[in-house]
Amino acid sequence: GNKLPTGRGGGGSGGGFGGPNTGGAAGIRGRDKSIWVELIRCLQKRELLPMVVFAFSKKRCDSMVDSLTSMDLTGGAEKHEIHVFCERCLSRLSPADRKLPQVLRVRELLRRGLGVHHAGLLPIVKEIVEMLFCRGLLKVLFCTETFAMGVNAPARCVCFQDLRKHDGQDFRGLLPGEYTQMAGRAGRRGLDPVGTVILAAWDKFPEEAAVRQLLSGKATKLESQFRLTYGMILNLMRVEDLRVEDMLAR
Repeated sequence: GNKLPTGRGGGGSGGGFGGPNTGGAAGIRGRDKSIWVELIRCLQKRELLPMVVFAFSKKRCDSMVDSLTSMDLTGGAEKHEIHVFCERCLSRLSPADRKLPQVLRVRELLRRGLGVHHAGLLPIVKEIVEMLFCRGLLKVLFCTETFAMGVNAPARCVCFQDLRKHDGQDFRGLLPGEYTQMAGRAGRRGLDPVGTVILAAWDKFPEEAAVRQLLSGKATKLESQFRLTYGMILNLMRVEDLRVEDMLAR
């Protein structure tokens, strides 16, 4: 669907979400928390949930979702369905593991329709979050960009908490292809005529030219790094059901 980016403070489809974050990189402060509450409530009124919020650090995802202590986005029937689903999934764990701090914390978030998804979570916890989100039981999900890579879980709205990330060596702006990959989660096929994207990078919103390039730039060209070696051919010849010619044909 169409993407509706916001300017500084969040104009776009949401409108009226106040200025820069005074908390800085240290985490969520009172003002930042109130802005997120205001944004989520406004999107809820406009029926633009569920929303995926992309942040580019595990710590940031955790601090944002943990700050929403008073927010409850689910009704009684949804709470019951979430409880039953979690009980069934977590029954595979030992009684001691079911009481791990991370499991208890995420269950409390899920009960209120909130979710978090990043590499620091246990695999079974991430799977529960993914499945509940796909069922429409989670209304707001705070996650890192890996959620956009391997999980087919579209939302009605996508929000970017920042437009810069650490690539393992240095901080840099998002590439057009990375932005498209994540923004493409906005708009559910067959359900939403339009997907809404909000740029909520209150810490440091980029210049207009940089945003224009991000939205309209071309994706990074992919070049195959596959190299057929003699060792690979010999290993393939040891497999009875696979011929080297079949591998080359792929």
